[in-house]
Parts: sequence; C-alpha cells; structure tokens
Amino acid sequence: MHRLIGYRARILNPVSAEDVVDLRDGLLIVDDKGKIVSCSSFLHAKQNGFKGKIVDLRRYVIIPGLVDCHLHLPQLDCRGKHGATLLDWLNRYIFPAEAAFKDLRIVDDIGKRFFKKLILNGTTTAGIYVTVHAPATDYSFKLAKACGLRTIMGKVMMDQGPIGALREDTKTSLRESEDLAAKWHMSAGGRLRYAFTPRFAPTCSRELLSEVGKIISNSDVYLQSHIAETKEENAKVMQLFPEFPDSFSIFENTKCASPRTILGHAIYLSDDEYKRMAQTGTKIAHCPTSNFFLKSGWMPLLRVERAGVDYGFGTDIGAGTSMSVFTEMRHADYTQLNTSISPVKAFYVATMGGAKVFSMEKEIGNFQSGKWADFVVLDIKQIDYHYRLSELSTDEILSLLMYRGDGRVVKSTYVGGKKLDVDVLKLKRRIPRRFHF
Repeated sequence: MHRLIGYRARILNPVSAEDVVDLRDGLLIVDDKGKIVSCSSFLHAKQNGFKGKIVDLRRYVIIPGLVDCHLHLPQLDCRGKHGATLLDWLNRYIFPAEAAFKDLRIVDDIGKRFFKKLILNGTTTAGIYVTVHAPATDYSFKLAKACGLRTIMGKVMMDQGPIGALREDTKTSLRESEDLAAKWHMSAGGRLRYAFTPRFAPTCSRELLSEVGKIISNSDVYLQSHIAETKEENAKVMQLFPEFPDSFSIFENTKCASPRTILGHAIYLSDDEYKRMAQTGTKIAHCPTSNFFLKSGWMPLLRVERAGVDYGFGTDIGAGTSMSVFTEMRHADYTQLNTSISPVKAFYVATMGGAKVFSMEKEIGNFQSGKWADFVVLDIKQIDYHYRLSELSTDEILSLLMYRGDGRVVKSTYVGGKKLDVDVLKLKRRIPRRFHF
C-alpha cells in the first residue's frame, strides 16, 4: 500500500491554451514514488475515502512546475551587459565567460548559484547549455543531481570560426559528448537527460553536424541549438553553407531535425521552414526577453502556430535578464505586434508547452494522474499584500503572475513529490535571499 500525501490549496491546472481548471479548494494527492494519484476538489477526495496525510496550503496557489526550455549556465553573471549586436555581445562578454569554465572553481561558484536561482524561481525542468569543457559539463550534472531539478543539459560543441580557446577538434568534441551522454542520459531515475549541443551553424562544421545527426537518429538523446536569432546570423550562415537554400535545411540535411530537437529563437525563418519544422517534429524555445534585450527582433507567433510548431519559453540567461519564467510570459505578450498572448495561454506554454518541447507531456506539465508531481507553491500576497486569494478570479491570478510575478511569489518548489532544499548546494559565501532572483 503506497503512502499518500495530499496538498490542499487553490490549484490551477492547465488543460489547453484556452482553458485552465481552477480548484478553489483542491487536493493534489501524491504517492511515495513522487507520482500524481489524483487532482480534484478537497470535498471530492474526502468523499472518495482519502485518509492520507494532508499538507494545508490553503493560503497559497499550487501550479505545475515551470519549464525553462533554453538557458546558459556559464552566462549567469553576464546578464544585463550591453552589446551592440548578438555577435558583438558574444565576442565581448560570452566567449570569455565560457572560456573561464576550464577552472572548476568557477564552475562550482556559478553552477551552485545558477541552480539555486532556478529553484527559487519555481523552475522544475530546464534545458541547459554548459560550455565546450567536458569536465565543466560533468561537474554541472553532479550539481543538477544533488539539487533535485529535472534537467536536459549538454556540452556545447564548436569546431569552426574565430572563437579562440573555445574552438574544438571535431573528433574530440564528438567523443567527449558521447562519453557524457553515456554517463548521464536518463540517470537519477530519468530526471537527468543529455542533449547534444552544437551551438549554432556559424561555429559548427558540416562534418560535426552530420555526425551528431547520426547519433540522435539512433538514440533517444536530445539535440539543442540556435537558429535564425538575427538577420546578421542568417547572412553569416548562408555565407558559410552556400550549398543549402535556407537555415533550417542545414539541420534537415544533417539529420539534426527531429522530435527531440529544440532550436532556440527561430525568429527569422520562412513559412516553408516553419512548415518543415512541424513536419520533422522539431521544437522551438521562444526567448522573448533575450530577443528584446539584444534587439534581435520578435517572434512571429501567429506564423509559428499556423505551421503547427510546438514551442515553450526560455529565459536564455544571460541575454535574458531574469530567471523567472513569469517574465517570459509577459514579454511574450509585450513583444507581439499583431496579436495578444492571454494569461491562460501563457500559463499553458510555460507548463504543458514546455513539457511538449522536451517530449515529456506524458510525464510532466499538468496534474494528470500518473505524471510526476512537479509543482510550485505560490504566495500571491508577495505581489501585493492587500490581495485576498478567495476574491481573485482565475484570470486575475494568472494576470498577476504574468504581469507582476517573479521569484518572490515562490514559497516552495517540488520535483517528483520532493520539496527541493534551496540550500542543499553549499555556497562558499553567504548571499542574501533578495539577490537570488
């Protein structure tokens, strides 16, 4: 007989981009394996004979764990550093910050603060880029294992271009990535997964991409990369790969386009490219704050949706300045020129949308029975103390989270039914909580 725990609270459960179930007095029942048994009204659960332990959280809201589809661990301290263009910003700040990851002392400091911030911001699943350094990536996986987050992560791969010390030998890059995948993919009970991570076409040879394509075609690992973030990048790609008609065809022809491929940005693609993305099952990590900050452009969401491409939100640290997915929700709306993103839709994209991006919609994303109990407990009074939860409608709660929410509303974060300890990764220096967001 499994021991059951019920979490009693106001529960918001995303059903679709147009609908959310609001249980004003709900009970989320979790078994001792960390799986969801049921999610219903408290009255319905009691009428059906629930007699397990109840954690009373009626002053709070419970939502599914937030999914961050795209962010860079070594760029944590690069947030808010201005660059004239994407390529200028990469050369001025990002490549030097990533080169420093050859020193594991730096990996330890930045990595611990990075994972701590994810927990404090209510992120339960994240797609993470590390650097070209295999030891740094291995160490980052150890941190992810210790902190309890659900993580899709990989060693960045770069074997061409003027990138100095970050440039790799092609065979070495492939060998180290395969070794890391063999060690970490589906480890910790499937909580940790590996993503082959060719950074973007300008820093990857056709040979590298083709070999990665062969690997992902014969396994269940992921691939994450960038595409069409700026017009300047697109022009560079066409200069380097003149044999291809457009940016996405590079991924197609190297077999790097697949249902387990997540491409960041994708804001300068043709309708035909979006259509082909949908046909291959390739997903998009939409990073509105990053696009806003670097003035890269804006995502044509209507065209993406019309083509049938699945997408989720990515904070894209460090071009993104906040580690809160709530920030991406509001900026997704702010940056649309010809449509509006409703709070219900943004909430769905931040949860179930992200789950679909990682092909994990049967495992996480909402409170369907049998899924992992990944959830976040929120305190609306941290937005404004005068709000009474009982007086707020569903749309008002989601609107407050979307337009005014950040990590301060997060009371606690759970993955697989376990409450994550934000202090499990010991920092060498004490940092006040207010600086963790």
